[in-house]
Amino acid sequence: MLNHLKLGPKFTLLLAIVFAIGMVLSGVTLGFTIQHEAEKSITTRAELLTQMMNSVRSYTSDHVEPLLKEKLVIEPEFVRETVPSFSARAVFEQFRSRPEYSSFFYKEATPNPTNPKNLADDFEAGLFAQFRQQPDLTMLSGYRTIADKHLYYTARPLVVREASCLQCHTTPALAPKSQLATYGSRTGFGWRLNDVIATQVIYVPADEVLARGRENTVWIMGIFSTIFAIAILSINRLLKRAIVQPLKQLTAIARHLSNESLTTEQVKEFETPAIAKVAQRRDEPGQLARTFQHMAHEVAEREEHLNQAVEERTAQLAERTKEAQEANSAKSQFLATMSHELRTPLNIILGFSQLMTRNRSLDATQQGYLDTINRSGEHLLGLINNVLDLAKIEAGKITLNETNFDLNGVLNWVQAMFQFKAQSKGIEFGIEQTNALPNQIYTDEGKLRQVLINLIGNAIKFTQRGQVILRVMREREHILHFEVEDTGAGIAPSELDRLFQPFVQTESGRKTQEGTGLGLAIAHQFVHLMGGTLTAESQIGVGTTFRFSINAQFLETPSTRFAPLSSEGSQTAQQVIGLAPKQPTYRILVVDDIAENRQLLVELLQPIGFDVREASSGRDAIALCQTWLPHLIWMDIRMPEMDGYDATQQIKATMTTAPVVIALTGSAFEADRNSAIARGCDDFVRKPLRAETIFAKIAEHLDVRYAYAPDAAVDGVSQHQTLQNNVAIPSELRIADLTIMSSEWIAQLHHAATRVNSKDLLSLIDQIPAEYGLLINALTHLVNNFRFADLKTLTNQDARPDVGERS
Repeated sequence: MLNHLKLGPKFTLLLAIVFAIGMVLSGVTLGFTIQHEAEKSITTRAELLTQMMNSVRSYTSDHVEPLLKEKLVIEPEFVRETVPSFSARAVFEQFRSRPEYSSFFYKEATPNPTNPKNLADDFEAGLFAQFRQQPDLTMLSGYRTIADKHLYYTARPLVVREASCLQCHTTPALAPKSQLATYGSRTGFGWRLNDVIATQVIYVPADEVLARGRENTVWIMGIFSTIFAIAILSINRLLKRAIVQPLKQLTAIARHLSNESLTTEQVKEFETPAIAKVAQRRDEPGQLARTFQHMAHEVAEREEHLNQAVEERTAQLAERTKEAQEANSAKSQFLATMSHELRTPLNIILGFSQLMTRNRSLDATQQGYLDTINRSGEHLLGLINNVLDLAKIEAGKITLNETNFDLNGVLNWVQAMFQFKAQSKGIEFGIEQTNALPNQIYTDEGKLRQVLINLIGNAIKFTQRGQVILRVMREREHILHFEVEDTGAGIAPSELDRLFQPFVQTESGRKTQEGTGLGLAIAHQFVHLMGGTLTAESQIGVGTTFRFSINAQFLETPSTRFAPLSSEGSQTAQQVIGLAPKQPTYRILVVDDIAENRQLLVELLQPIGFDVREASSGRDAIALCQTWLPHLIWMDIRMPEMDGYDATQQIKATMTTAPVVIALTGSAFEADRNSAIARGCDDFVRKPLRAETIFAKIAEHLDVRYAYAPDAAVDGVSQHQTLQNNVAIPSELRIADLTIMSSEWIAQLHHAATRVNSKDLLSLIDQIPAEYGLLINALTHLVNNFRFADLKTLTNQDARPDVGERS
């Protein structure tokens, strides 16, 4: 509370507290002192009374009793005047007639009284016992309560000092008859010389003692309060004048100046007469005032220099901000250009190689060349994608593309993708979940897949024996936790700190001479984007564990364990060879400023039965649409003069029945998909193009039905073909397809597949005659994709001829 008060009220409050504490302590001390003095005064008066009554007792024993001794014997009635206690009590009653003694009363209390009035109660009997046990004890005082009355008492022992007292109190036989007739013979006897026979007790009401103390306390406390109040008010006033007022003046000036920039003119406010007077003092406020004056001059000078520096730095910052914006814009433009320029030639290379694989006249060697071209192109595309992903991350162009998707489907896909690669190396790959996972989640499926591919691919690459395990668990609401653990070579502690930096490879990675050192850096950034952190824990020679958690909304109740895919893996599409019967002629327009890109789509679609035309610019496309009315347009986005977006908007605006427009782009930016949809395109396909994607999109938007390659055997193998890894292969193989080779050869193939020996398998495949190119492609495809279990089943001599495996 004190922290919220200003200094003046704080001083006043503290002094008031000191005053209150002083008054309480003084009152308590004074009260005890005055009460003690009141008790002392009453005790003194009681003592005087006691001495007076004892004198009367002595006088009665020495002078009155001898005179009336004969009368005690002859008189039938007891003469009380001869009794010392009677005389003492009579004198006491005389004193009580005076105001200062009116509240006193007296009792000679004893357990063995002659007069029953003097019989001691329990309290008085206790006093009597104390005096008898302690012969040196001369007085006791204190407080007691009788019949709800609070009393102050003083007590003294009554001792037999006169031998004459024993005549009446030794035995009943010696006592006067009149005494026995008046008081009886049962008590008041057995006295001995110098014995304590009673306690002389004088009682005074305690209220009188306390009242006198309170009365004196009030008077004295009133005087003290007045003195204290005057002193505290004087101190408070002095403190305010000496400390508070100067501080308030300095504070007011400082607060006024704090709202504005301190100038030389405003510094003069610290030179006012009031402040100058304070500054002349030698105490602490004077030192503070002088310090303020010095500080004000210093701040004013620095403010002036600071304003100049701020203006200079502001100009520099504006220039650098402009340069940074220009650099960022240039970087984004560079990324967009590089994405387009790199993907466009790759689109041509991979696209025409796909067209060539559809040519059945190629021999095995030519098919092998195409396979090499496609593999190299796919590898190059992967490297380009990694570099572009990293560049997009650094440019801040990566965003989440969140959708609802099946988590079990992703896990099945991951297992199917890596299980045979792991088997080919003789290691185990499995997926574990420690609790029930949700069926559907909402996050970025593509980025989650990419992270898992990078981590599991690395784990299998650097593991020579043992196992690789992917663990998935539901930590809490909206949190999924993943772990990828391997028993590989491990990572040195010195390398863990820079593991997620771009273009950094571990010692194991450098030895394999594979990769660019971008996979983990990209995975780290993707995990961060999804609300988590990727960490690694490793031990040389034992293995490595990568852990990360992501935020994901759970859209369904938890499901049971995911169902792993069989060795058959994912299904592949059949090869499209034409349009199904009884379908209209579909008009498709290909718009691209690069002739090779147009040629690729024309030569892919025309043989199928589509009516295809070309346009080399957006303006040509608009003009052709007015007369030819296409059903679907493949629209390149980046074109000179008029880009694909503007062309699409004009086509959509001018045609009565607008065609389906699918945007084609080599851009790696995810935001381009949203831009394409927002600008009027119906769909979005990123280059390099794949034949199956082209056919699927056309079927999706035009409801096209295709005819596929028949199942009749050609060249010793089924013509039921597909495009897998850009190589024409059959969709099914049967044991009968291998009968062109000897039983010994089939047994050797089976043995090599059992041992997961790729080298021996490829050597055996090379023995197949060249005219059986499709069979060579099919078997090579199984080996290259590590599908040794399929080869084992296919080459099983005990298998039925009509049982085949999907390749």
